[in-house]
Amino acid sequence: MKSRTEKVLVVLLSVIIVIIAYKIIDPKVKNIFDEMYYGEKKVYSWFGETPFWDIPGIEQWNRKDMVYTSMKEDTTVYERYKKKYKTRMLGEWKIRFKFIYDTKKIDISFYNKILEKKITFSIHYKYDIESKRMVENVDFFDNTKKMPEAEIDEIAKIKEYLEKNNISIKDLKETADELLYEKVIGDWEKYTNSRYSKDSLGTVKIERSPLFDGVD
Repeated sequence: MKSRTEKVLVVLLSVIIVIIAYKIIDPKVKNIFDEMYYGEKKVYSWFGETPFWDIPGIEQWNRKDMVYTSMKEDTTVYERYKKKYKTRMLGEWKIRFKFIYDTKKIDISFYNKILEKKITFSIHYKYDIESKRMVENVDFFDNTKKMPEAEIDEIAKIKEYLEKNNISIKDLKETADELLYEKVIGDWEKYTNSRYSKDSLGTVKIERSPLFDGVD
């Protein structure tokens, strides 16, 4: 018959195992974007370190400062790559992340300012934690105009600008895929011990921009 001490040790060991299992396999995490969301949420925790801490090229800022900030005080956390990422077909792009904890969303954004053409391309992936749905949006800014006229988000007008500036929709689609899957997801998979990969994202629905309809 087990002694009282042995029973207490068994209970404590069981609790520790459950905590470790919960930390390793978080039941809230259903896909790779959930990993990013809940991983970044650690800036509010005692340790203050997030998986972005370990990704080469991500701007290093003192995330531990956020330990003393409540979500009511600051509901949004930003991360970004320090340098632009050079794609195979459409130049260099800025990469930024926005974690919005009051609305439970992530915004992954890519920007390419083409000086000689006086336009700035923007590709956004907006992810909703609760619906497990990510929506892709493509627009650009005509830097010769003032807001709100400068922002071009109508598909027909985007196509006109692309044709005018000799940029193919196929190249833009392939560049969007390169930025999201090869760079962002590729780095996450490689440096954060992710349970997911670009070939196995988990439970998530990605809705592509209508701009790419019919483009192989």
